[in-house]
Amino acid sequence: MSKQTSPKVKLPQVTKLQVSKSKRSITLVENRPIPLNCSVKSQTSPDSHFAVLWYVHKPSDADGKLILKTTHSSAFEYGTYAEEEGLRGRLQFERSASGGLFSLTVQRAEVRDSGISVSYYCHVEEWLLSPNHAWYKLAEEVSGRTEVTVKQPDNRLQVNQTHKNITVLENQWVTLECLVSSRTSPSSQLSVEWYIWRPGHPEKEMVARLSRQSTLRYGDVAALGDLRSRLHLESPSPGLYLLSIQNATVRDSGAYDCRVEEWLLDPSDRWYKRAEDLSGLITLTVKQPDPTLQVDTATANLTVQEKESFPLDCSILSRSSPESHFAVTWYNLRAKEAGGHAEEDEEEEEEREAVLSVGPDAVFSPEAGRWEGRLRFQRLSAVLFRLTVLQAGDGDTGNYSCRVEEWLVDPNGVWYRLAEEESGTVAVHVQDAGSTLQSVICSSDALFYFVFFYPFPIFGILIITILLVRFKSRNSSKNSEGKNGVPLLWIKEPHLNYSPTCLEPPVLSIHPGTMD
Repeated sequence: MSKQTSPKVKLPQVTKLQVSKSKRSITLVENRPIPLNCSVKSQTSPDSHFAVLWYVHKPSDADGKLILKTTHSSAFEYGTYAEEEGLRGRLQFERSASGGLFSLTVQRAEVRDSGISVSYYCHVEEWLLSPNHAWYKLAEEVSGRTEVTVKQPDNRLQVNQTHKNITVLENQWVTLECLVSSRTSPSSQLSVEWYIWRPGHPEKEMVARLSRQSTLRYGDVAALGDLRSRLHLESPSPGLYLLSIQNATVRDSGAYDCRVEEWLLDPSDRWYKRAEDLSGLITLTVKQPDPTLQVDTATANLTVQEKESFPLDCSILSRSSPESHFAVTWYNLRAKEAGGHAEEDEEEEEEREAVLSVGPDAVFSPEAGRWEGRLRFQRLSAVLFRLTVLQAGDGDTGNYSCRVEEWLVDPNGVWYRLAEEESGTVAVHVQDAGSTLQSVICSSDALFYFVFFYPFPIFGILIITILLVRFKSRNSSKNSEGKNGVPLLWIKEPHLNYSPTCLEPPVLSIHPGTMD
């Protein structure tokens, strides 16, 4: 018998595989899916199976890196790029019912999935089943490339740029506003930093920072001073941030602004800063209260006997604040004993000596030597102070005044002087116990003029008046005598006052004479 051999099956040698070579460019926002298509336009046999390999090519790589491979038996194999970049959970592969269209979708696109000259493509292998039921690769072809650009969302962050000027008094509460008028995404997180430009400082300093996790951190300017304990940050509504300063002080003055950072979550659940913006300047001026201190400036004269006491009142007519404290100092102005200088140097020839000082904290200064043991201080009211000098002596004669300093405490508990005012002078003359009337009169200018000056013109006027009356009386007696000194019964004939045009009757005047 001759050996029978099976007939040879001729396998197709010419392939008709064609893959779409068209190039595409895709631009999309991160977190959106990246659709990659691979289209088989023609195939050798209706029974062909295809293996599709997806690659990414970057300029830094000579060859593309494998993302995913689907075998002709529909098995999946992840490539090195998918493992390195953590793409396994973001890849989705699909095949159309007709079998010629394959698509790979990269979910939740990231910026790093794209770049300059970064492209994706597919490599298609056509497989056929041999008569021996063995699969063999007939042909392979590469598709056109798809360039992908993944962008971050457009920056829509905008902070209110309005400039403001705020003026407040010390110890008041002031609130600074930072308003975010628009943002890139409703799900974004914001961090806010407050800065201040202080007078005399070339650069701005951070006051406080509120992070996107609502963690509060103070800057050096707040940490070094007491500002930290007086700051209050809050966000009463989304996009509105308030910085409040309690018990504002003059040192809080400056130009404030806020810097807002917007943070977004990328597809890999990592936060990144998308944008930042600055607000307009808020110029804060913290003023001390306007000084309205007023002290009684009326002058007075005071004459006391030796060994007696005399009071020196210091009266405050108005003050700047009900919380004011006062420092009071009494002064004695005495003329120098040495003379011979011109009148214009008279003011320089007075000696000013502090008698007693009382500080705003009610601490007394040491008494001067000649006043020691002879001073008594009284605070009759919140605005009336009295210094009494006991056992007055001739050396106490002079002009006295008081100087008042108004002190207020700032929010830091530090006392500062707001204003000062000088009172009028009190001229004190201490009279010796054995003084004569003349010395008493000469000791007072008013009394001197009253006794020695004013009487003379008064007496002169009285004498002149008496002489005039006397003279007129004498002339009147002479006119009453007749001839040879015989007195007349009637001095004059009746006197008629008549006018031809007068409508009234004439007036008859009869003057009787005098007889001895």
